[in-house]
Amino acid sequence: MMRYVAFKVFTQKYAVEIEKVQEVMVMPDYLEVPHTHEFVEGVIDLRGEIIPVINLRRRFGIGEDGGESRKYLVVIDLGTKKFGLKVDGIEGVIEATQSDISSSEEIGEINKEYVSNVIRKLNEIYICINPEKISEVLS
Repeated sequence: MMRYVAFKVFTQKYAVEIEKVQEVMVMPDYLEVPHTHEFVEGVIDLRGEIIPVINLRRRFGIGEDGGESRKYLVVIDLGTKKFGLKVDGIEGVIEATQSDISSSEEIGEINKEYVSNVIRKLNEIYICINPEKISEVLS
C-alpha cells in the first residue's frame, strides 16, 4: 500500500508520495526574487532554511491564482534539495494499492514529463507528480 499527500491545483487533483513530503502548511509570506523562472514564486524562511516556492499553476501552464482563496504550501524534501509547492487546496492523505495506480499515458493534456502515474480512488482521479522533474531548474 502506497501513501500520498493529495492536493488541488485549480480544479485538478494531484498527489505526491508521502515519503517526499516534509510538511504541509498555510502559504506563508514569501520574498519575491527577481530574475528567476516565472514559476518560482519566491523564497521562504522555513525555520532558518531558505527554500524556493514553485507555483504549480504557473509550472503547469494553467494560469494565475486570482487571489480568490487561501493557498497552501507542500514542502518537498528530496534529500539533496528542498522546495515548496504552492497549491490551491489540500485533500489529505490517500492510500493506493497497485491496482489503483495506472500509467500516465491515460491522461490527456498535462505535460507528462512532470507526471509519474495516475491513481483512481473512490471515483476520483489523482495525477501523481514527479517532484524531481518539477524542481530540475532549481539545481
